[in-house]
Amino acid sequence: MKHLLKHLDKIKNKKLILLLDYDGTLTPIVSRPELAVLSDDMRNVLKRIAKRYPLAIISGRSLEDVRDMVNVDGIYYAGNHGFEITNDVKLVNPDAEKIKPVINEICRKMQKRLIHIKGSIVENKGLTASVHYRMVSNDDFIELEKIFDEVAASYVKDRKIRITKGKKVFEIRPNIEWDKGKAVEFVIDAIGKKGTPVYIGDDRTDEDAFTILKDKGITVLVSEKIKETNAEYYLRNVDEVKSFLEGLL
Repeated sequence: MKHLLKHLDKIKNKKLILLLDYDGTLTPIVSRPELAVLSDDMRNVLKRIAKRYPLAIISGRSLEDVRDMVNVDGIYYAGNHGFEITNDVKLVNPDAEKIKPVINEICRKMQKRLIHIKGSIVENKGLTASVHYRMVSNDDFIELEKIFDEVAASYVKDRKIRITKGKKVFEIRPNIEWDKGKAVEFVIDAIGKKGTPVYIGDDRTDEDAFTILKDKGITVLVSEKIKETNAEYYLRNVDEVKSFLEGLL
């Protein structure tokens, strides 16, 4: 991979469409989701970017959550890995909407079974859910994973949900052919402006977007370590993401 900041001069002369993940990209990864608060400096940079480039935030968080966290007007937001998308009008995948009662049921069971495991967090995001284990000890993780698999097994077998993994998190999603890659295509089409898409993300769920934009855009992994990825470029951390955005200005 190539370090994005070394290619800034070449990139900033292009017409760009910016598509950014939230956790681990605009804010550092923290122990609890609610602690990932966007800095005032980063928000000011995003506001300035939004005046010059089409901008979308694409997150695994619920739509309301990521919109409240970022709080920048006039841009696109995609929540729940793209199952919910909004600019002025909120669009929800109708097939995903039908699975809400199943997600609620799974979350209730998970919370009941995992209540004794210190540090575990069951996050119900409406259309999707997450089980976080960043604060769970290694010894307790073995039991957490066993319980997670037991609760999820019948729903996976019935093809109601599918499971993906992120950084210290299990993701529960509707078993629908939809992901951040398809959300990126939808948002780019909705923006309706010509330009080179730039997608920046840090997690496994962002690989779908990297794959979709292969040979079509600029794909950037945020990671301190070089690892296997479909991204073409890398930035080391949130500070370098901010430096890149400032460089475009």
